[in-house]
Amino acid sequence: MNLQLLLAEDDPQLREVLMEALTIEGFEVTACDNAEDALDSAANQHFDLALFDVVMGGMTGIDALTTLRRLQPNIGIIITTAFATVDIAVDAMKKGADEFLTKPFNLAALSVTLKRVHAEHAPKAAIDESEHDLIFSALSNPIRRSVVKQLKVHRKLKFMDLCRVVGVEDHTKFNFHLRQLVNSGLVAKEDGRVYSLTTQGQQIYSSLLQ
Repeated sequence: MNLQLLLAEDDPQLREVLMEALTIEGFEVTACDNAEDALDSAANQHFDLALFDVVMGGMTGIDALTTLRRLQPNIGIIITTAFATVDIAVDAMKKGADEFLTKPFNLAALSVTLKRVHAEHAPKAAIDESEHDLIFSALSNPIRRSVVKQLKVHRKLKFMDLCRVVGVEDHTKFNFHLRQLVNSGLVAKEDGRVYSLTTQGQQIYSSLLQ
């Protein structure tokens, strides 16, 4: 089933681009050009995710956060802005945002971020047998186990940094191991070859590797 996404973006061109790109990525997008209309939609329909611009006519995306979180406690919220400051990011996080992206952002990275935020909010589903086999196969190798442990400690690492902390000099070999972990759903690869544990990766670490 497609994820329901609530988009609030007042730039008409960017709104169209986001709608088109995210629809292709499998999201059902409800788009608004201001926060007030977006909150009206949130009062009447369930959404899995919200993507709100900070600066819009009327209420800002950050001002809308508290109401949005009250209307839909389990929604994943990503805030975007072209004018990023640490203060704005901290304020957004305090008011309930899960992630903060600076424009212009990479559309592929945006899709990955949205899906990760949704996974963090989704109920923990039981892992089926075929996934189990894939996961145990992925963790059968000491290098891959070390990758999961390092990502648990560091949260996010670029490819070269991950090579260094795991202690593997052969980049081709290391890339193969990372691909196995990504394919098994334990590790997420983001734009710029940045790696992090998925929600499932966190769970597996807690249950098997601690």
